[in-house]
Amino acid sequence: MENALPVWEKFKSAYGKDKQQAIDYMHIARRILVPYDFTPHAENAALYALQIAAKMKADVQLLNIYFDPGVVPFSQLESLGFTISFDDIGLKAEQETAEKLKAFSEKLKTNLRQHRIRGVNVFYDLVKGNTVSAILAYIKIYKPGLVVMGTRGSELEGFRSFSSITSKIIKKANIPVLAVPKDFPAGNFTSPKKVLYATDLDSSDFWALSKLASFVKPFDSDIFCVHVSEEIEKEEEVYMHKVKTFITDTLGIGKLECGLLECLDPQLGLEDFIKEKNIDLVAMTTRHQSLIHRFYTPSITKKILFQTTIPLLVFHALTKK
Repeated sequence: MENALPVWEKFKSAYGKDKQQAIDYMHIARRILVPYDFTPHAENAALYALQIAAKMKADVQLLNIYFDPGVVPFSQLESLGFTISFDDIGLKAEQETAEKLKAFSEKLKTNLRQHRIRGVNVFYDLVKGNTVSAILAYIKIYKPGLVVMGTRGSELEGFRSFSSITSKIIKKANIPVLAVPKDFPAGNFTSPKKVLYATDLDSSDFWALSKLASFVKPFDSDIFCVHVSEEIEKEEEVYMHKVKTFITDTLGIGKLECGLLECLDPQLGLEDFIKEKNIDLVAMTTRHQSLIHRFYTPSITKKILFQTTIPLLVFHALTKK
């Protein structure tokens, strides 16, 4: 990549080698937010969140956004025969939702007891309003370190597999979002042992790898930082080597491999790498628009992220002020 070395120089000038500063920044708060709407993929995401929380000794906060009766379609109100008021509708909906949410939180607590997991708390809350706006507002108040959401799996292609809610949260939230495919076997509490960070070689890599290293440390995961291109350039080789050296020396992360894959079909090369290494989790940043676009095309999405049930962790790329 033509500007690979200038980007590396920006790394050094912007961040130096102050280990404590990097560690302070990469710290992930011990709070996990799980938007939950009683669907199978949301339940699966909650089970995955328990897996993460068990290792991080984190709190799991279930959040349900229930409808506002003031905006219920007229066709739905017709079935009520106007026998109750909007306030009655809202109160009944809130009570029913709260009961279901409490029941599910108890199910998660039972799961923790069965696996003899201590140090993990499960809470729940429900908020009335627009789903995306309410989740983003809740993030600002609750200040979680991670949001875990479910996807609908391989029956839908491309970005639609995430659902409009999950995709919007990924784009707009300023904290990491972990999207868990519906078919991922979250109930078995298997930790991600091999994690792929797919890079397009830009300055957001440092921040993302710092956070990723913090995230996977409790799992003792191997991190593979990989860039796929049709033709490898010398500048790219130098860049990847210095990124590895910098991250290793600054953060003390030894289980990090950085490499370049040369392949005429970058998507196929990445797919082969994931299969060969038995990757458990794929990570990227929101700044990698071209890379995200590759993953959201039907061919690569169906083959990698959903048919093989691999969760996707997306970091919000920082912008400098």
